[in-house]
Amino acid sequence: MSDDKSRLKELLDGKLSAQEIAEDPVLASLAERMYGSEFLDGVGISRGETKRALAEQFSEIEGDDLLIDEMPQGGLPLPMPSEMPPNPSNEEVIEVTGIKRSVTQKLRLLGGSVGFIAVIVNMFYGFGNFLSGCASDVHSTCGESMKLNWIDFFRMDEHIAWSPTGSIGIPDVIVALFCIANIVYGLRGRN
Repeated sequence: MSDDKSRLKELLDGKLSAQEIAEDPVLASLAERMYGSEFLDGVGISRGETKRALAEQFSEIEGDDLLIDEMPQGGLPLPMPSEMPPNPSNEEVIEVTGIKRSVTQKLRLLGGSVGFIAVIVNMFYGFGNFLSGCASDVHSTCGESMKLNWIDFFRMDEHIAWSPTGSIGIPDVIVALFCIANIVYGLRGRN
């Protein structure tokens, strides 16, 4: 066995000649696997001969001696309860699942929720019911249109800032999506 190890070490170190590798089919097979078939062709070793010699060498071995260890009849012994690792305590599981949210996450969640509710209330009830809008003498729609347009919020005393409730505009969708994104990021914990 030590001779096989030393021959393998010599093969790995490159100290074996091509003739020595060709004489031992196991070493030739290992050399082919490690260095590639081009290596064998380069040193003049025929792969067909080494494969035939390897097949002949293993066909001479009895069927019971194929380097496979036999398992004991009783099987492997089961571990005793004292050898088992300790069970994890339930307290560790509670600590892992009880992670608290940071202040930034709470603010995102709160701001997103309040903003989304504000968008919904403005679209279907109208901020004009809470805020003072334009006077009816400015435009004919000033007393009727109660939904505040998000783009023109700074011109609340003009008729252009107000539109009929129930109408959905692009700014409404953008503000709603921004609020939903803040809610999601607040829940997921990403900053």
